[in-house]
Amino acid sequence: MAVDSNKIRGMMAGKTLEYGNIKKMHDMVLSASDAEEKKKIMKHSVFFAGQLPLDENHMVDLAGTRRLLRASMTYDEAEESLPLLLEGLVTQKFLIEKGEGRYEVNEKYENTIVKARKIARAYRLDQETVSEEDLSRAKKMYQTGTRHYHAGDFEEAAECFRRAVDTGQLRMAYFSLGQMYHEGRGVEQSDKEALYYLSNAMIRGAMIAE
Repeated sequence: MAVDSNKIRGMMAGKTLEYGNIKKMHDMVLSASDAEEKKKIMKHSVFFAGQLPLDENHMVDLAGTRRLLRASMTYDEAEESLPLLLEGLVTQKFLIEKGEGRYEVNEKYENTIVKARKIARAYRLDQETVSEEDLSRAKKMYQTGTRHYHAGDFEEAAECFRRAVDTGQLRMAYFSLGQMYHEGRGVEQSDKEALYYLSNAMIRGAMIAE
């Protein structure tokens, strides 16, 4: 799709699957009062529907959606965000609740959602291109962190791993930081933080995190 990168980023501003964006969308949907406001919010919230993973029957893949949410927020935020996301999109009629925890894409809006999906995919590709340089920096930070860890400088190691996570979302940096939170080395021990980082490592393909 031949759309300018800046335009793509503008279209996706405030509409990616992050805690604050999802909560804002949900609140906007439920508080909309007049027809014009509801129409405007529909144009905003369709991008959230466009990012949901679907199975072959156009049903929302809830397990896949949870993995997406946990990749960008804490465990608690992800658990809070999922029902807000689904309720907002059901209220907007983009999704139809089928019972037993199943949600289907509304055929009436399928073409609109497909267009939003194309924009979201183009945005992800654009972000991946931009992040190549960040990934290189993240790998160097991770290597530095590993050296600090083996030297017993655990606080320095944790800081390097955190920067590698923030810069390039490096899966082994997630894993190493998760292990440090689990063991309480260089950071205050926290099973909740350990679960967050280890889950992110596993989502990104670090099977050792299992």
